Amino acid sequence: MKQRLDSLEPPEPTTILDSPFPFEKGTEVHFPTDVIPISEVLKEGTKIPFKIIKSEPNYIRPIYEEDWHSTTGRWSYIPSRIHYSLHRIFPFYAIEISEELNFTQNVGISFPTDINETDLDLYIVMFQTNITDVYTKGNQVVVVGTPKRTGVEVINIKIADIHPSNKEKFLLVQLATNGDELDYSLIRYESPNYWLKQKQRNEREKSKKE
Repeated sequence: MKQRLDSLEPPEPTTILDSPFPFEKGTEVHFPTDVIPISEVLKEGTKIPFKIIKSEPNYIRPIYEEDWHSTTGRWSYIPSRIHYSLHRIFPFYAIEISEELNFTQNVGISFPTDINETDLDLYIVMFQTNITDVYTKGNQVVVVGTPKRTGVEVINIKIADIHPSNKEKFLLVQLATNGDELDYSLIRYESPNYWLKQKQRNEREKSKKE
């Protein structure tokens, strides 16, 4: 029972104002320093193509799923559950199996992913929104959509279409309607040839051992 309690809540009473995930602490250091108004991104930014890889317009987002029960212990942490329920937009790279498993279980949605050595995809899960356009400028990606009461859409965009002004800073991915931000999320920038670099790194390490 104690183990289940540890998987549900912090060890001591505390107030959490940002992310409940330890690896995301201090993300303000990586927050883009040149954030511009969404209206400027839409007017002066670049409209980029996107592909809808999952669309369920009548999907009802569950309040609770069986995989989140404390008997599993992996996705039952209450601050995490609250964090995910507060947001509609979730960007994601399919670059690690364990990370992909955690992501799909936390958002409650699975979708097909692809590996391309020189053309990395950024996936974006969007709840209760009909996506119409995607724009980018600097370190920002603005997804334009119309709010709905139901539904989920998953799109992918090409990292090669994003040209951040500072690659050391995170990408600010925003959901906007009528020029106003409805939600946002941060994700690190990865190069389009991420998989090629990984392959070359593995080959170098292998050659050193031989």
